Amino acid sequence: MTKRRSQNTHNSRRNRQSLTASGWLKPQCWQISKTEAAEALKMPVNRIVKVYPKQHQVIVVYLNKKGQKCSSFFSYRLFARWEKETIAAIASCRNQQTLAPLEIIVQYDLEHFKYPVQSADAIWDTLLNHIRQVITEQRLSLACA
Repeated sequence: MTKRRSQNTHNSRRNRQSLTASGWLKPQCWQISKTEAAEALKMPVNRIVKVYPKQHQVIVVYLNKKGQKCSSFFSYRLFARWEKETIAAIASCRNQQTLAPLEIIVQYDLEHFKYPVQSADAIWDTLLNHIRQVITEQRLSLACA
């Protein structure tokens, strides 16, 4: 029995996924503007040349302080859109059956990827509040039935 438990625990850990790998968020489809990139990277908009969304990261071509073109990969988690889309995904869950898997995925994502602190706090607080709301609504509907 102990061996079986450890195998199940191991399998569930291995199957945990990020918000993108699980399909909850599809940031490669987002049209990220130069303004959004500038805000996320804390640089003037006129230094952003091009933004290329990819599946797991954004490629941003920008001008360095010497005016030379540079490009780098950046996590979507730096962008305000990530927080908004994650909160929208949480809000879309109307019952515990859809919210429970998302809760596990959000927790995994927050633990395994670097987030701006305010964004992580906002997502976590939204998740906890929505869990409370869904549970309360479910209890009320059962009481009225």
